[in-house]
Amino acid sequence: MKFKDLFKNSVKKEISELTNSVLSEQWQKEISKAKIESAGILDGREIIFEFLDFNENGCAYEHLAYIVSELDIKLTSDQITQMNKLANKLNVKNEK
Repeated sequence: MKFKDLFKNSVKKEISELTNSVLSEQWQKEISKAKIESAGILDGREIIFEFLDFNENGCAYEHLAYIVSELDIKLTSDQITQMNKLANKLNVKNEK
């Protein structure tokens, strides 16, 4: 296995864990009650994991950031730190 592959798997795992943390079951219940019509938000969790399945880690991260930004989700300090670290690893701009 190449070093590059190890890095990708690590990032993939980090995005997966952060997604599960931010888009928890409680969030899923709340969002299903809301009057949101955007499939990108309603199906956000599934979309993120589809990106991860196809090794589109940057797209997965950006979609998570989009959901957080669009819904103004209040992240914990640990989640903010994780988002910032992932943004640096992926070389993408982080809005939070």
